[in-house]
Amino acid sequence: MSPLANTIDRALPRVVEAIYDSIADVGRWQPTLDAICSLAEGQLAMLAVIDTISSSARFSVSCGDPAVLEPLKHDYGSEVPFCAALPKMEIDVPFTVDSIYALQGPDTRGKWLESRIVREWVQPNRLDDFFWVALMKRPTRIGTLMVVTDKDRRQISSEDLNLLCLLAPHVRRAVTIGDLFEAERRKAEIFRSIIESLDHPVLIVADDMNVIFANPAAEALLAENASVSCARGQLSFAYGKANAAIGRAVQLGTRDEFALGPSGINIPLAKAVAPAVAHVMPLARREISARISQRAAAAIFIAAAGSAPIPALDAIAALFGLTAAEKRVAGHVASGLTRKQIAAASGVSDGTIKSQLATIFDKTSTGDQRELELLMRELSPPLRSS
Repeated sequence: MSPLANTIDRALPRVVEAIYDSIADVGRWQPTLDAICSLAEGQLAMLAVIDTISSSARFSVSCGDPAVLEPLKHDYGSEVPFCAALPKMEIDVPFTVDSIYALQGPDTRGKWLESRIVREWVQPNRLDDFFWVALMKRPTRIGTLMVVTDKDRRQISSEDLNLLCLLAPHVRRAVTIGDLFEAERRKAEIFRSIIESLDHPVLIVADDMNVIFANPAAEALLAENASVSCARGQLSFAYGKANAAIGRAVQLGTRDEFALGPSGINIPLAKAVAPAVAHVMPLARREISARISQRAAAAIFIAAAGSAPIPALDAIAALFGLTAAEKRVAGHVASGLTRKQIAAASGVSDGTIKSQLATIFDKTSTGDQRELELLMRELSPPLRSS
């Protein structure tokens, strides 16, 4: 392993820890984004959640030379032509300028190179490429992370993209849960006050799923005793697969936040009065002011899933923590493709697909493609309860 790779491997867990520290203390996002930008060898970075109804930023933080950033914010931001690509971008998958060209069509490159923003901002500042990641795509919210590189940086490699792939689900979890905080963040100065005032049910649990604290919305949900219950202090979810997925995420986040990856985000619940999902926020490494109790291992946030049923592919990815690549392979399996056909469709070797399938089978406790297909069918809308 190269010295650079060793440095990155040592830095990644520290950056992930900083990402989670930034949820309860929004002031920490600035140095955290600086660290992400530095790790990606970028010059500028921007992280934002935009309200699509009001076209205003619910949350925004940036890093880099203010003399370069300010013109982008005030003069050129509305002229970036790539926003139309966002609905087509996969969550957690970093895109470069070239891959955005491919996504938007053949005219995109020419329009970009001839634009005023390129002539007056990109070229004078010697900027070159970017990593762009979609973190949130909802009817009323979009969230993205962008790291911009300059001409002095080496060309973006597959290893660089893999690095951003590893960081993306952690940033997505932090942004998703942080977005739930925003309505009350200004009214509260400490973690417990925020949790208590949220309309969303939030439960703080130990690593054995014993409930340490429940906010009023969570207490009301527990009183229903439908999708979520608490017996002798032990939290459990009526939908067995969700119960297992949430328990795994709590345990994994306690042992190794970095390894948590895409697990524990948007876990679909069943037997609920309305469609709902759960997000798991690791707490074991947080400061005591952001944990409520020394025993706190995780905060479990429960939010409305939206009016549409959860697609089977999204449900299985959330329940079993599938990566973006594993999710695509599972989708091909659900379509009835053979391993050889999946390899051809993915443009990779049969051995690569074999390895990915083995990981998917292990995560989902299925033995072969037929069992995986049956599981997908079980999870097809409307979500079946166990």
